[in-house]
Amino acid sequence: MKRGLLHHVIIVVSDVARSSQFYGPVLKYLGYELADSAATWQDWKRWDLDTPHEISIVQVSPELRSVPHVRGAVGQHHHFAFCAEDRADIDKFHADILVDLEKKGLCVIEDPPCECPEYGEGYYATFFHDPDGLKYEFVINPNFEKTKSERRKK
Repeated sequence: MKRGLLHHVIIVVSDVARSSQFYGPVLKYLGYELADSAATWQDWKRWDLDTPHEISIVQVSPELRSVPHVRGAVGQHHHFAFCAEDRADIDKFHADILVDLEKKGLCVIEDPPCECPEYGEGYYATFFHDPDGLKYEFVINPNFEKTKSERRKK
């Protein structure tokens, strides 16, 4: 176990059947496999990491179904960012997964792969939204390793 690392996250969606058409291709590309599911939930796991890591999607409670996602509101995620291996990985993910999902109306691509100098030199990412408007990012940030190396020198 790796103390402090994320163990699992549960994402509430308006329609698991519809959202699974988005999350299935995205999470498979990222190395997750569908571990268990029912009509109102799915559990996706990474078995290859040194710590448990699970992302679940669950159906919204019926009494809250009419409440939309409000990005930035208390209790709502702003966005999740997933690590990419390199720039080519981001380009491939965009071309092979996101473009098709957007054509099917299951995804909105906010930004295709691009430089994001406002986040640091070499920061390269694509930003996209699931069917409910939840925002995600697939990113490579070479400054992390540089900063990590500099911290070790202190």
